[in-house]
Amino acid sequence: MTGNLQQLNISYHPVQDRLLLRVNAGDSGEFRIWFTRRYTELLVTVLIDLMEKEGGMRELASHRDTVSQFKQGAFEKEYESPPTSLASPSGPPPALPLGADGVLAFRINANRQDDGTLTLQLLPEQGQGLNLQLNRSLLYMLYNLLEQGLAQAHWNIHLPRTHTEPVH
Repeated sequence: MTGNLQQLNISYHPVQDRLLLRVNAGDSGEFRIWFTRRYTELLVTVLIDLMEKEGGMRELASHRDTVSQFKQGAFEKEYESPPTSLASPSGPPPALPLGADGVLAFRINANRQDDGTLTLQLLPEQGQGLNLQLNRSLLYMLYNLLEQGLAQAHWNIHLPRTHTEPVH
């Protein structure tokens, strides 16, 4: 994903029995990627491992940037699709780099950059996927969104005993 991360949203779609991650990247458009139960279970494990390497969930939850985002209503704001053409509100719809239907997630890659930023790649079996640049706060926020999606899905994916309720 190129562009500036504006907003993340995860919602459960019962007909598909999948979670849909939508990423508003501003002028770069909206990226859509579907998570199956199997993939979500793997992603939860990866995110928990990454958070543990950053000091754990409680540490990330109490980080000043995380607290600031909660105070600004990070989870109360409605998800907003990227703007249409800036020249005309009736212009073309926002870009959908992964297509209107999005892609089905298949692989996960996670790498730490020299500056401490985490690069999380959510990739289909073939083709282009989603590359997210996450700081500690965004890592925690993504996990919380995934947790909320799991509550809607009722997939019975077991979260770690030390964290069975949302921290926020």
